[in-house]
Amino acid sequence: MNIYEKIEKLRKERDWSRSRLAKEAGIPETTVYNWFNEKHFTPSRDKIEDICAAFGITIASFYSDIEEGNLTSKETLLLEYFKALSDEKKDALTEIAKLLTK
Repeated sequence: MNIYEKIEKLRKERDWSRSRLAKEAGIPETTVYNWFNEKHFTPSRDKIEDICAAFGITIASFYSDIEEGNLTSKETLLLEYFKALSDEKKDALTEIAKLLTK
């Protein structure tokens, strides 16, 4: 399952329209519609956080069944590096990533 499929699954489980997803997540409706209609689905980390908050789930649970096979080679490499880090370094890197995506 990729990110697009995961959000669609969660949205449909709640019987939410795309408009309601946008409202609940505090994301412009046009942004959500563009993701789904153009299949140009690359939400930023903060948008994923907003979506997870709207669904009442953690980011970890959101990503728990996202297939790594749908990731780019760079994303896969970053995951491999991340997995090799200590918990303290994972926390530090996560904070750096948050700053870089703002």
